[in-house]
Amino acid sequence: MFYQKKTNKGLFLFRLVIIQVISMFRYKILTEEVKSDFAFEVHSDTLSELFRGAGIAMMLAMVNVEELESDKTWDFEIKSENLNLLLYDFLGELVFLKDVESILFKDYNIDITENNDYFLKCTAHGATIDYTKNEILTDVKAVTMHKFVLEKQEKEWYCHVIVDL
Repeated sequence: MFYQKKTNKGLFLFRLVIIQVISMFRYKILTEEVKSDFAFEVHSDTLSELFRGAGIAMMLAMVNVEELESDKTWDFEIKSENLNLLLYDFLGELVFLKDVESILFKDYNIDITENNDYFLKCTAHGATIDYTKNEILTDVKAVTMHKFVLEKQEKEWYCHVIVDL
């Protein structure tokens, strides 16, 4: 299901997914929270699956992830002093790769370790943007720290993220 939203930045078409369960995480697109940006939250039993879910949820702002091909992989690593910055930097790296290499991602294999700092190793699966095959819904320009949350809640991990369109 899709809906349109007219803002001072133009007309945007969003994929409306209220709650989606994929593998070991679930996400919710928060359509009423922000006017001209894109907000989502993710819940997961594991930190790696939370990061995976956040990457997929952010891609949903731009494209129907289910229709993306997954014919290439990209490997990258990120080091950060805390988990909040690690998630922020991970999502920022996805935006950077989209902007510089014209890539959209369908899925991720993520390994997170801690040794004084936090380390993320990611293999991202996706494809070069093909405007003849992929309907681009909007463009994520940046991840914001506005209302950014990453925390352990009792038995699960939770994040809340807003991205700038």
